[in-house]
Amino acid sequence: MGAVTIQSLKPEALSWETAFRLFNLRCRAQNLSAGTCRNYEQTFRLLLHALAALDSPRPAELTVHHLRACMEGWKASGLASETLDNRFRNLRAFFNFLLKDGLIIANPAAGLERPRVERRLIRPFTKEQFAATIAQIRANPLGLRDKALLLLLADTGLRISEALGLNVGDLDLAGNTAIVMGKGRKERRTFWGETARRALLAWLKVRPEAKAGDPVFCNQFGGRLVAEVFSHRVKEYTRRAGIAANRLSCHALRHFWACQFLKNTGDIVTLSRLLGHTTLAMSKRYLNLTDDEVLAKARQVGSVLDRMGPLPGERRRVRLK
Repeated sequence: MGAVTIQSLKPEALSWETAFRLFNLRCRAQNLSAGTCRNYEQTFRLLLHALAALDSPRPAELTVHHLRACMEGWKASGLASETLDNRFRNLRAFFNFLLKDGLIIANPAAGLERPRVERRLIRPFTKEQFAATIAQIRANPLGLRDKALLLLLADTGLRISEALGLNVGDLDLAGNTAIVMGKGRKERRTFWGETARRALLAWLKVRPEAKAGDPVFCNQFGGRLVAEVFSHRVKEYTRRAGIAANRLSCHALRHFWACQFLKNTGDIVTLSRLLGHTTLAMSKRYLNLTDDEVLAKARQVGSVLDRMGPLPGERRRVRLK
């Protein structure tokens, strides 16, 4: 549906089906990820289900009272505060779009109160748990793939979607780096060490016919590996290692890397850039876990007076590390 058709639509004639279709087209035009689009779609489907119990108002008839009733119903069902906040943000983005394009006269989400999010402490697994998990992987082709992917995630902090989106041609194995596509279709460079490099080379050696446009991590049929399939395999490895209760997951590897990076460097600004975060606030959550070690590291390498050299009347020499 083109812009002329949108302009010809009258708010009172707008249906939910048309509104969702137009919003989906806008999301595709903005190159939003497939996961983000599915997230929006799920929220809209749940919204329609909730509105069915409220006499199914059309978009032009919707008020903030309808949306409050939907949010209260979701909250009463026991949803986590993070899930409620996600649905709130999806609804706000959707109705902002409708208002901006003149598809509704008033924004019913404008007066909707944002849910209070209960921030939970991140509980990353330990280095010993990670090593125990790696030890469960067999040295067959799929095992080499799983090991390479786990080591890459643990050494870069990549999201699982970012790692699975890599093609063979994206890798610079000589420089241990690659350009990845993050959230919002934003590109950034990621780096890994020699351990991950050896694992990647071992996996790619199994696929000598792989071309630049082929996925780095594929299934047994050559298609791109799906996150849900790999997550299931990771859970099986942790079960064998006897640490399934600690919930070693693909995203937990991102937490693991972030905490280890902060402990080793104390550099939260670089951490934020490597994680692909849009604000420092998102990265500061890791400071709660590593605060003492980060401060000790900073004090060790960043003493102001030691870096000034000898002061007047002082003969000692300071060796900087």
